[in-house]
Amino acid sequence: MITIDDLRKEFIALKGKPKFEKQLEFSALLTEFFKQKGVKPIIVGGLSVEIYTRNDYHTHDIDFVSDGWDLFNEVLTELGFNRVQREWYHTDAEIAIEVPSNHLEGSSEHIYEIVLPSKRSVYVIGVEDIIIHRIEGIAFSVKHPKDDEDYEWAYRMFLIHKDNLDMEYLIQKAKEVKVFYLMEEWFE
Repeated sequence: MITIDDLRKEFIALKGKPKFEKQLEFSALLTEFFKQKGVKPIIVGGLSVEIYTRNDYHTHDIDFVSDGWDLFNEVLTELGFNRVQREWYHTDAEIAIEVPSNHLEGSSEHIYEIVLPSKRSVYVIGVEDIIIHRIEGIAFSVKHPKDDEDYEWAYRMFLIHKDNLDMEYLIQKAKEVKVFYLMEEWFE
């Protein structure tokens, strides 16, 4: 069982580590702590893209979808994070956390559990869903979506993981949210 004091000690020990490693290990610490409380945080957003592009993409914050927003607030405040609306920042550790929702926009069946070298785990939104999110984010708001960097990142994730993707789910979901026309050539 991990206590808040254990969390604090291990958090301090992460200082000086490379950003990506620090973000993943801190996410795993939080995941282990929150799991004890019946809360399962799932990494979404930029850090999931960074994970799925094997650290080619770079993000500055950790986005979780999770219940237990009050618990996040309590724990992160206890660890010295400052809160601005729904985001928490720790200037010294250079870590930012956001919990934009308690509802996963995607399939719970496609969530991946990744075991880190520390033997701790993180949960990450399925690659199929983050591909869709990247495309959906630009499909209706950008004049030339295929020229946008989010399109490029979605396509890179598709290429990296295409042998392991649930193609039927990906196509069905893309059609459901009306973005398949932007991805159709990927399947030719």
